[in-house]
This record gives sequence, C-alpha cells and structure tokens, in this order.
Amino acid sequence: MLAKLLSRLAQPLPSRGHDGLFTTFAPNGVSAATLRALYHQYDDAFADEPIPPQHTHFRALVKQIVGERTDGLGLQRMRAAYAACFERSEAFEDAVDAWRKEPEFRTALIEAREQVIAELLPTATADAVRRKHFSRWRECVNAALDIEGETRLDLIKQMNPDDWHEIALNWNWDDGVSELDWITARRDCDRATALVALCAGKCGKHATHTIGVHEEKYSGFVRTLASRLENGFYPIADLTLELSMRKRWTFEQELDAAMATGQSPWRLPDGLLDWEGVRTHQPKYAITDGRLHYHYEYWLSHVAS
Repeated sequence: MLAKLLSRLAQPLPSRGHDGLFTTFAPNGVSAATLRALYHQYDDAFADEPIPPQHTHFRALVKQIVGERTDGLGLQRMRAAYAACFERSEAFEDAVDAWRKEPEFRTALIEAREQVIAELLPTATADAVRRKHFSRWRECVNAALDIEGETRLDLIKQMNPDDWHEIALNWNWDDGVSELDWITARRDCDRATALVALCAGKCGKHATHTIGVHEEKYSGFVRTLASRLENGFYPIADLTLELSMRKRWTFEQELDAAMATGQSPWRLPDGLLDWEGVRTHQPKYAITDGRLHYHYEYWLSHVAS
C-alpha cells in the first residue's frame, strides 16, 4: 500500500489543459455554507435527472475521506475536495500541495480529479453537439409563420392537436387560461393534453381550497376541466404523456390530493397517468415565453434554408 502511495506521489498531476471544463463556484473562497449546499444540492434528484460529475465525486470524496467530521480539519478537507472537483488547476494544485504530508488523502484528491475530467470530457462533447444543433434557435423563433391572426388564440385555432399538446406542456400560466380553455373545450383535444393542463393548473390545491390569491382566478377553468375528464369528455387518447419522473411525481401529488376529497368534479378515473397512448406528439408549432413559433425540429426539417 505504501509503495502504491509513494508511486502515486511521483506521478504528474492532471493536465492544466482541461481547465475549460471547470467553472469556479466561489472565486473569493468557498464558505462552509457553500460547501454544505454543494453537498446536498442533488439530494432530491430523480433517477432520470443526471447529476454532474463534479457533484458526484465531491460527495463521494467527502463521504470517504471527510466523513461526518465537522471540526476545523474536516472543513479543510472539504475545501480540498471542493478544489479537486470544482476549481481550475491552480486551486487544485494548491490543495494537493497542502496535503502532501498525507499521501492517502492527496491520492484521493488526484483520483477524484481524474475521474471528474474523464466524465466531463464526453459531457462537454455532447454539449457542443447540442449547442451546434440549436445554433439556429433564434432564426426559428423569429421566422414568419405560415398562418396569420391578430391574436395568439387566432393562431392556435389554426393548429392541430399535436400543437395544442406542445402548447399545454409549455404554457405560462401568468398569461391566463383563455387559450387553454379553448383547446380543452374541443372534443378533438387529446386526453393527455387535458390532463397536462389539469395537473399543471394545481388541481389538488383547487380541490382542497389551498390555492393562493394568484391561482384563484383560474379556479373555474380547472374545475371545468376536471369535470370534463371525470365525465369522459375526451374520446381521443392517442398521445403519450412523456413526463419526466419529477413532473410525474408532481402530477401524482396533485391528482391524489384532488381525488382524496371524494367529491365531484374530482372523481377522476384511476390510472390517468399510466395510459401509454399510441404515439408521441409531433408538433409543427411551439410556444416560448408566450410567443408562438415553429417547433425547432420541424423548422429545421421543413422551413430552414
């Protein structure tokens, strides 16, 4: 073991050429509060929410080397672990040098740094590909549509159920509900679209009368929507929900709270969130910050020069 540690001490540190992968969180020194926040930042992450390598290895390093110590030495070790996982090479090298008399901890810092770099490299490549793919986003948003209307609702009326689903998924409720009301009042609105609007509208809070003043103005719409779902108003249920685990969990809480009242219009069918549908929606149009525009993938394939 000692021979391995001594051999590790003689090896060069990870290259400075990877500094572009790191962005410091605390340029003026990291506080105990910041260290604690970084350690716990992803405590509630769901399985489909990727945790950045810096946080993963920082947490592992703290558990392995620092443990539960909260004394001054434990805090110093946490700062060294932070430098190894988050800071650029200068701070990392200073941290490694400061612990040269403790070869086991020094080795752990170096190995953590190497692992973070190894995992960040493909992530950085994927991010670069994604940025290139979306490099024409602004063109898409500013492109003139092939439909015309004086209002946003005029445009929505010319769209199809796939577009309505995309709009419901990304609706800003601060813009009111008149457009959602029109969409969900149609028999050709997909049930998944109505369900998304119901859950995003905080149906559980409306059912239990725990909504705030801001949400009170939407109460009539949410209750009407719940009544339609309760009474089988939507004959079409083709679209899959495609919810993230976090959004699904949120929607489950809303539905459970609403259905627990046992009162109409909250006597909703069981398994609404479990319906798999038969296809994903393929919108031509989308909405961002209240502005209607072409859906980016459609624009790239059919409109962009």
